[in-house]
Amino acid sequence: MKNKHKKINKFSLNNYRIRTKLLLVYCFCVLIPIIFTDAIIIYTVQKNYRENHIRDLTYSMERVKTNLADKVNNCILFTYNLYSNEKLNEFLTKEYKNHLDYYEHYMTMLKYNSLNFNYNYGRIYKIIIYTDNDTLVSGGSIAKLDSAKDTNWYKAFLESGQDIFIYSYYDSAKKYIPGSGTSRTISIIRRLNYFDKQDMSKILKVDLDYSYMLKDVLNEKIDGEIYVKNKKNILFSNKPSASGVREYEPASSINSDQATMSMTFQTGFEEWEILIVAKETPFWSVISKNIWLIPIVLFNFFIPTILIFLIGKSISGRLKLVSSYMGKVENEQFELIKIKEGEDEIGKLITRYNMMVTKIKELIEVVFKGQAEKQALELAKKNAELKALQSQVNPHFLFNTLESIRMRSLIKNELETAEIIGGLAVLFRKTMTWGDDYITVEEEMEFVEKYMDIQNYRFGDKIRYYHYVMDECKKCLVPKLSISTFIENACVHGIETRDKEGVISVTVTKKEEYLLIEISDNGKGIDDNRLNELKNMIEGADSSMLYNTKSTGILNAYLRLKMYSNSDILFDIDSKPDSGTDILIGLPFNKRDK
Repeated sequence: MKNKHKKINKFSLNNYRIRTKLLLVYCFCVLIPIIFTDAIIIYTVQKNYRENHIRDLTYSMERVKTNLADKVNNCILFTYNLYSNEKLNEFLTKEYKNHLDYYEHYMTMLKYNSLNFNYNYGRIYKIIIYTDNDTLVSGGSIAKLDSAKDTNWYKAFLESGQDIFIYSYYDSAKKYIPGSGTSRTISIIRRLNYFDKQDMSKILKVDLDYSYMLKDVLNEKIDGEIYVKNKKNILFSNKPSASGVREYEPASSINSDQATMSMTFQTGFEEWEILIVAKETPFWSVISKNIWLIPIVLFNFFIPTILIFLIGKSISGRLKLVSSYMGKVENEQFELIKIKEGEDEIGKLITRYNMMVTKIKELIEVVFKGQAEKQALELAKKNAELKALQSQVNPHFLFNTLESIRMRSLIKNELETAEIIGGLAVLFRKTMTWGDDYITVEEEMEFVEKYMDIQNYRFGDKIRYYHYVMDECKKCLVPKLSISTFIENACVHGIETRDKEGVISVTVTKKEEYLLIEISDNGKGIDDNRLNELKNMIEGADSSMLYNTKSTGILNAYLRLKMYSNSDILFDIDSKPDSGTDILIGLPFNKRDK
């Protein structure tokens, strides 16, 4: 068991240097939490960046979808207006006599439909109506149906078997026509058979403005690629190679599984799909976009490191200094540490070290001085013994003299005088034969009675004296003359100078764990200034005042009571001029029985 205990103590923190402890504190309380915290911050920033990036991509897809769908759907709505226009239908079915007749009806027709207006609409590149009416003149928005029969769009329209059809294709002929726009074409094709469902002779072809629609994709500034496709072709893309001068790339060239995000939406009668292939953002790119992270990380690392270093240097450096000066003390070199101590524990240690060294120096000086003063002390002791012997001789002379007077009074039958002289002798004897400083309450009250008998003899029964002592309080110990001192003070300072009859009362009772002594008189009292002065003296009293010859009897009595009770004393004095004085003393009741 002893070996095990020793083994455990080897690993106690008390066995490690402060520098090692500070390093452990730094690693486990600073470095590791900082790394963990910074990792969480960086992870959170990356996560937020990804979430924001996904949100931005989602917003981009929504904008592309909304813009493209609106353009296509609005153009479909425009074709419906032409499809249901009665004036246009009449114009296309009428047979004209000549070119002039045709031109007049053509201009009238333009007034009653939006055919001409929508050229400036911004979403439509070209509108052509194909018809088999031979009396119509090809030009403007009118063409013969025979001119379209060999085209791919017409064949695709017929194969679809639909009355309205969205078709995307590459028109190579546009390359050779100045101002014809992009070769990529998205057309809305429909039969104009609103008034005759069996009519197959009139076809409306509206070419959307491809460049205008492409801007909706190019305007989305994202870190990645956007693709808009149908089942056949990639219609739009933000890749540089996706400009309108090149043919459509097949939809199969994009794998939907590679896309970061995708969305399908309905454009008229065709389903389109938006794909976004976002680039993976490198870690350092995220950090560069959140440059505020760098000062935070550096602050979290360097500030605690610098603080730990400075604190370690402050602690270990001063402790080394104290240790070196302690070594000097072992060699009896009592030098003071002359540096700024500081207000921390080590500073207080240095301060107390300096105080200790100063005390040691003083004690050394005292020892040397003590040797020199030893003879003077011995001489003082002899003088004190001589004075004590003299003090024993004088009381005996006084007692013998008083006893002789008392006996002469008894021989002359002066009994009252003899009694008073006997009481006076008892008082002097109790005062002079000090012995034990503590007597019972009963003995103290007997002394008080003797004293009051002498005072009544002196003043001719001017003073009335009352007392009450509870039986269980009679054997309690009190300092000798402690109650008598207050009675004497009441007689001398309170009643002697008054013409009227004086009353003094003493009550000794028990209350809880205290012996209560109440002393009252109807003397002249104490004025407020003197009372406050006396209370202040009592409040700040200490044992050194016992040896002050100028101190009052009340103060001396209070100090003796305080020493007797180990400062566990209740004391209150209340007095008013011409109304007497009341004194209350409370002592621990457990201090009893001789």
